[in-house]
Amino acid sequence: MNTKEMLKTLCCVDGNSGSEKLAAELSKDILSAYGKTHIDNLGSVICEVAPKKNGRMVMLDAHLDQIALIVINIEENGFLRTYPCGGIDRRGIFGTKVRVLGKDGEYLGIVCSVPPHIKDVNEKNPERDEIFVDIGFNKEETEKRVRLGDRVMMCGRWSDIGNGYVTGPALDDRSGCVTILEALEILKGKELPCGLTAVFSTREETGGQGAGAAAFAVAPTEAIEIDVGFGKTPDTTEINSKAMKKGPVVAFHPTLDLEISRRLIALAKKNEIPFQVEAYGGTSTGTNADDITSAGAGVRTGLISIPQQYMHSIIEKVSVDDVKNVGRLLAAFVMEGGEEQ
Repeated sequence: MNTKEMLKTLCCVDGNSGSEKLAAELSKDILSAYGKTHIDNLGSVICEVAPKKNGRMVMLDAHLDQIALIVINIEENGFLRTYPCGGIDRRGIFGTKVRVLGKDGEYLGIVCSVPPHIKDVNEKNPERDEIFVDIGFNKEETEKRVRLGDRVMMCGRWSDIGNGYVTGPALDDRSGCVTILEALEILKGKELPCGLTAVFSTREETGGQGAGAAAFAVAPTEAIEIDVGFGKTPDTTEINSKAMKKGPVVAFHPTLDLEISRRLIALAKKNEIPFQVEAYGGTSTGTNADDITSAGAGVRTGLISIPQQYMHSIIEKVSVDDVKNVGRLLAAFVMEGGEEQ
């Protein structure tokens, strides 16, 4: 599999929280090469790679949805009042180009921005419901084209920026989906010591409902969640961010299974896979791991992060090598039968 091309393929299709149909249909076609695949009631894509074996079923999950805006009102001047559908970084959104997915097609628009000449640039960001989009029409003409609830997608451009990095929209968390595909390629044709199900889940950016429902249906004994984490930049610290190109980040958190986290580190060492470690507290990881852990009778869950710079913007950036190495670690975990007995 060409990892870079697969990242581009998955990232260049729309799929916002609650509206992931196009991304899900593409993912179903791709995952069908590895097992029986279907789209569930909440739009998540579930691939049954191998049946439960030795009393064990491992579930690998990454979320399919990307951040966007949702139209909440059409103003008297024809502008669209929107609200973030996921945690958009509002600091960099103003003055950017967007695509409004309207009634009969998409319409180019601009996120309204007041020039700094007439507005104090040090003012705080507008509230979440004060993000306006201009598509160039008055209210009457806009209402013919756009409905409340329509999604507004960021016009980020996919780029191979060199030195092994790629940037663009939806790398959170389509890059996680590609790590699962990497693992499935490694495992293809091998006799697995446990059951395996791959899930590309929906609605993570708005609460994690897709992963929770999928885990309830799959009933795994163990799960690994793959998401992006904070990549090191000049204004971050070693505590709150991890280096790019230094490999998967294995998480330790009170809600995660300690033995699975330790097993992932042991497997990384054994297979000479570069890795990093993060440990933090609180009541949740902020990822689908929380919803998977509490699904059904409970699932012992681990979490691996891909270092990503510029999260929740239109220029999200990851290392292709990091994506490949997460895939290697996932495959190693599966081939060991999951957590060591």
